[in-house]
Amino acid sequence: MTMTLAKKNINYNFSLIVALLMGLTLYFVTSSVFAQASQRLLLSDNIIVQTQLLSTREQLDVINNINSQRSAEAKVLIDSLVQQHTQQPLTNIDALRLSLLHCFNLLEFGEFNQAIILAKQGEINARQYKYDTARPYFIQCQAEAQQNLGNVLQEQILTEESLRLANLYSEKQAIVNNLYNRSRQNTSLENYNAAIEDLRLALASYEEAQNQPQHWYLLPISFIQSEISNVFLSQGDYQEALNFSEEAYKDMSSFGKIKSTVIINLALINITLKDKPKVLYYLDKIKNFNTEIDSERDLAYQYGLLAMINLYVGNYDIAEQKALSSINIFTKYQEPIYVMRIKRTLAKVYFAQHKDNQALSLLNDIIEQATELKQFSDLEEFNQIISQYYAEKNQFESAYQFQVQRFDAAKQAAEKLNNAHFMQYKAKITAQSEPIDPPQKSSNINQSLILTALIILIMSIGLVIFITRNPRNTNNVKNNIENQQLNINNMLDNAKHGHYQLSMLLIDMSHILTTDMPFITPRLKNTLREQDQLFHHSPNELIILLPHTSPIGAARVVSQIEHVLEEWQTEGKVNIGVASLHQLDSFDALLKKAVLNQLNKIKSQEHNQKL
Repeated sequence: MTMTLAKKNINYNFSLIVALLMGLTLYFVTSSVFAQASQRLLLSDNIIVQTQLLSTREQLDVINNINSQRSAEAKVLIDSLVQQHTQQPLTNIDALRLSLLHCFNLLEFGEFNQAIILAKQGEINARQYKYDTARPYFIQCQAEAQQNLGNVLQEQILTEESLRLANLYSEKQAIVNNLYNRSRQNTSLENYNAAIEDLRLALASYEEAQNQPQHWYLLPISFIQSEISNVFLSQGDYQEALNFSEEAYKDMSSFGKIKSTVIINLALINITLKDKPKVLYYLDKIKNFNTEIDSERDLAYQYGLLAMINLYVGNYDIAEQKALSSINIFTKYQEPIYVMRIKRTLAKVYFAQHKDNQALSLLNDIIEQATELKQFSDLEEFNQIISQYYAEKNQFESAYQFQVQRFDAAKQAAEKLNNAHFMQYKAKITAQSEPIDPPQKSSNINQSLILTALIILIMSIGLVIFITRNPRNTNNVKNNIENQQLNINNMLDNAKHGHYQLSMLLIDMSHILTTDMPFITPRLKNTLREQDQLFHHSPNELIILLPHTSPIGAARVVSQIEHVLEEWQTEGKVNIGVASLHQLDSFDALLKKAVLNQLNKIKSQEHNQKL
């Protein structure tokens, strides 16, 4: 009862602030709703003419929504606004956003060095105009350019710095973008649990990012869905990979070249599932989207993948043609790693065509090239292909020789991966050591807004004083961090040795105010049994372990917890993932199952909203 009254008092204080913000909030929310361009316009054949009839801000919104899907049209619109800006200067904020979208558009056409120059100048301008909220986006553009140039450490440092600033300025769009980029880094480093966690947070935050008052740049949600599919595919969970690729395929943001990429991914997943009819189905569908690709580099990627698909279905001549086209384009753009990998596919095509000598010659060439480029994972695979060939020909001595080379390459690949992990850790430390600059107020805020801000500040201080006068036991979690993992492992081991059921609940608390957490934890503990344990997994997540609890029993506990949390939720619904322990499960494996359950619930909610 005391906690409920305290909660109501806090709500009363907040209501005073909310009353002052109501007018501004209504304006901002309305603006964010209209920032979403109509689907009819985005798919229009006459999109350039129709978009140029709109206001500058509306044109910028359209560019954001088509930059990854219809890059050539986005470029025309950007060039037109740049020309307009030279004749009649745009407002500072519109000029900044135009520069930012230009930067991301350059990435689509492989102009990476030019993108870096533009991004650095954009960040300087953001500081000058006192729009620091734009800085994480320009840093993100730099990070993506460095990634494409192969500068891994620089990419990681920039991504961590961009994410730090995004959190500092509460820029949800930048947070979503950088979580997506960091997940791709983690996937390449085989940190699949970290990758899926970042993607889960990005997916959960996406609706809030869409409704951000000031739009800067937000990647399409189909990107996130496709990357989740990619992580599951990398882990061998083909069915979940298929589910998320199908979600990406159905999403409204999936059109243009994104649609073609998703269709190709669906074909590749069905290859792993050995479902040839489905592969042929998607291979036929991709023909309708070939004309949507407006970048040579994107065409090269697509040709390389189509070569693999056609090889699988037995279209060897088409596979050879696609592989050669891809190699020619990547050679033109001086992309030796991609050239090398497409040549691997071409070698497989030659084997299928019984051109063994050409295949072996090509494989020996790329083995030499992979050694020179220190691409040890590729080198491991290339040696395995030749070793397998000689084994099938009963030439076991040659097969053994290439197996030895393969094992050496695998060892070097593992060392390289360990070094990459260290580089990622170093990047995080570097970002954390950067001085934190307080957010600067915009120079364009008028006097009435400043007055409102001052009133809010005064009331916020009063609210903080009110809260701090009520001492809370917030040190227990900090004191227990060192023992938490040990306690969790002991509970899992006891369940395994005792052969009894145990369930995990993973609670996403991102929709709960931080100031409410000290009230909520005791309430949750009162809901649980004595043997149940609650842990703080991260600032926005709780883990509850339920010994002697079946999935049905865990579902009942979830209902009880949801009832407790109803009065504390600011918006949305608290997402609770459920997982049951099996004998071979580690803590990470159990946590992954709980995260997957959360993702499925988010997917189900999105599906129900569309209906």
